[in-house]
Amino acid sequence: MSERFQDVCRVLTEVDGQTEEVVDFVEIINFDLESFCKQFDVPVEVDPRMLDRYSVGPDDVSFLEGVLQRPLKLDLARRAYFIEALIRDC
Repeated sequence: MSERFQDVCRVLTEVDGQTEEVVDFVEIINFDLESFCKQFDVPVEVDPRMLDRYSVGPDDVSFLEGVLQRPLKLDLARRAYFIEALIRDC
């Protein structure tokens, strides 16, 4: 496995629904691969490291609040939210 995968971090990304520009993102420090795969129905045989982009819906908010240990005020009507894997640029 590539050493570069060690520099992967997961983020909650907020995207403007009209412009499709990234508005904000929050790094998920306490990312637990198994619980995120279960919550977001990730097919482990297809994406075992959850490196793809996964849409956040209303059913995911309480899960994410628990992981981030803070309340979230997501505007799901005007914004799109995703769980994404990013490579840290060190």
